[in-house]
Amino acid sequence: MPEKITTWMYLIRHGATANNISRPPVLQGNGINGPLVDIGLQQAEETAKFLTRTPLAAIYSSPLLRAMQTAEKIAAVRELTIQTSDLLQEVDVGRWEGKDWGWIEANDPEAYRLHHTSAAEHGYPEGENLKQVQDRVVPELMRIFGAHPQQHVAVVAHNVVIRSMIAYLLELPLDNVGHVHHDNCGITLVRLRGGKTRLISTNSIFHLTSETPRTHTGESY
Repeated sequence: MPEKITTWMYLIRHGATANNISRPPVLQGNGINGPLVDIGLQQAEETAKFLTRTPLAAIYSSPLLRAMQTAEKIAAVRELTIQTSDLLQEVDVGRWEGKDWGWIEANDPEAYRLHHTSAAEHGYPEGENLKQVQDRVVPELMRIFGAHPQQHVAVVAHNVVIRSMIAYLLELPLDNVGHVHHDNCGITLVRLRGGKTRLISTNSIFHLTSETPRTHTGESY
């Protein structure tokens, strides 16, 4: 019986930005396009070092600067060109861009309440909801899988982007996706074998010595 074709995808969240490490953290979405800070560059370098043992055939990235800088560290030790896709950009957080969750709750309480009641239906005001994110992200990641049979690929993207794929793979309701945490430069491993996609591990950070501190006051994207 022939061996089933297996493809591996390493989904990597970008390294930390100033908005990620601020306390409280700030929502940056796809409109704030700042660079990695020192800890984020270190995280990207540690991730690149860890992946040197993996025979990557391709590197894909969101075009946002924080993702590209992370991907560039991974590509630096390989003769690979980073392939960008607008479909991998972070969620559009609309009028909440540049705000933290405490400010949003105090100043936009009804929209905040609706969002936390059903983020799949009531997304980010004047931005996207989680269903829209998942509808663009999942087909694009499956396209990348299809382009690399029997290979290993890295995809550098964002918190909500990766969460939406995890929700799809685990058949989680999108309203529960906020419970899925993904650290800066955490790695989620997905396998496609025999036409079936499976989540193997999520948010692996054992390769990092510079984990971004967590907070209970919300997250930035």
